[in-house]
Amino acid sequence: MKKDVCMFMYSHSSYSDAWQPFIQQADKFMPEYKKFIFADKGVIDLPENWDLIKYNDSDSYSDRISSCLEKIDYKLCIYHHEDMFLYDHPDAEKMSLYEQIVLQDDIDFIRLLRSVDAPLFTYKGNGTLFPVPNHSKYFFSVQPTICDTQALLNICKQTPINHLREFEVKVQETCRRQKIRGLFHYDNEEKAGLFHYDSSVYPYIATAIVKGKWNLSGYPHRLQKILTEYKIDTKNRGTI
Repeated sequence: MKKDVCMFMYSHSSYSDAWQPFIQQADKFMPEYKKFIFADKGVIDLPENWDLIKYNDSDSYSDRISSCLEKIDYKLCIYHHEDMFLYDHPDAEKMSLYEQIVLQDDIDFIRLLRSVDAPLFTYKGNGTLFPVPNHSKYFFSVQPTICDTQALLNICKQTPINHLREFEVKVQETCRRQKIRGLFHYDNEEKAGLFHYDSSVYPYIATAIVKGKWNLSGYPHRLQKILTEYKIDTKNRGTI
């Protein structure tokens, strides 16, 4: 089990139908990480390497995240929501390198995919890491990201916003004010949808659920394979 790095999945019990595939895919492809679920309550039995950290359901989105982060004792965390399913093994060598960069350099996070169309200037000659431009509309994005835990906690505490979508807008101001430094991974992967690229270092589905429905239009083959494997009835949630 890794000593300094954990991964967490933020969710709500109303999305618990996504927990089983997320948990089992994460355990299949990333067994070396301690894992947490941040949620309002427990709904299913968790494997022994997972812990549930409860938040107050009446709290804002940012307060929910920060209250849970205060209860974990890891220098780094990998940030997810429940609909970001892995579908293959991450690149373990690159992941370890990226974790060490956040631990040792003056870097607060590394987003594990390209989600901005911005000029590409390599970070210290690393051909797959690029600084996120300060002027980027989405400097910080709610996608799988290796974060300095204390930096993420500070970001959430300084962005007291009720809802996720509003958080994604306001958090940009917080990051600029706090002079947060971020990088993103890109290794000539293809664009997947309007806003994201595929990720060879962390192969996952960026948005398996959109507006409450399974996003089969965005990921017709990868998502359907996972839904079939875990016997999820798409009629319950619906599809787009």
